[in-house]
Amino acid sequence: MGWNTNTDSSEHDPTLPFKDANRGQRLQRVMASGGIASRRKCEEMIESGEVKVNGVVINFLPAWIDPAIDRITIADRKLNLHADNVYVMYYKPRGIVCTMADPEGRPCIGDIVRHPSGTRIFPIGRLDMDSQGLLLLTNDNVLTNELTHPRHKVSKTYEVSVRGKVNDETIEKLQKGIYLADAYTKHDAKRKGQKATIKGVEIVKHDRDRTLLKITLAEGRNRQIRRMLAIVGHPVKRLRRTHIGPVALKGLRPGQWRDLTLQEFNALQNSVRREK
Repeated sequence: MGWNTNTDSSEHDPTLPFKDANRGQRLQRVMASGGIASRRKCEEMIESGEVKVNGVVINFLPAWIDPAIDRITIADRKLNLHADNVYVMYYKPRGIVCTMADPEGRPCIGDIVRHPSGTRIFPIGRLDMDSQGLLLLTNDNVLTNELTHPRHKVSKTYEVSVRGKVNDETIEKLQKGIYLADAYTKHDAKRKGQKATIKGVEIVKHDRDRTLLKITLAEGRNRQIRRMLAIVGHPVKRLRRTHIGPVALKGLRPGQWRDLTLQEFNALQNSVRREK
């Protein structure tokens, strides 16, 4: 009688750990963030067998890694995962231009947010000069694209004070959507002719001749909230962004900034992943 030498082949598959989404981040995203190439090019490199993780050839997608512990090599050259991207939360005040430099000499983010690492960072999306609230800044191009591209539908929430008493009929109009001419960002150009929509709107309180609204968007058209509310007869008096996806503005006063916590960064990553 011979010995049974059959074993579960999965026990000897060194790629199995990298097929588990709980491991962390998509391999091509980490590579692109590390400056190797565009994400599409990184996907091609993976599928052609050029990429190893911890010495194991990874030639399939999706593949997942933990940048804190895994070692990526491409053509036997190690990729430094810790060139350290920077992720900043900033409480933008009114009157600040949403750029790192302004040719007209107006106060801008670059005058205030100077990261001690010396890394050149840039804002993820925008807030107009008259608006205030949560803004994220980074040097991570991949995350910036993921958070701003319409296909990911990352929500943004605002507290909006408007003139007049908003009624249920107006709320219904906003929920159904409103046509806005020239209301499209470069990402949203293909949707020209469609209504600008609001994901959620609710009345927080009435105060004499004003109404405080909570508005959530899943798209980013130019000055969308201000334009929609002006059309329905309620001009915006004050607009403050409070959330981007799961990340809330907290622990800061206007003009202050801080690094994102690990928990906040992971929550952002997970919110984008759920939309893929």
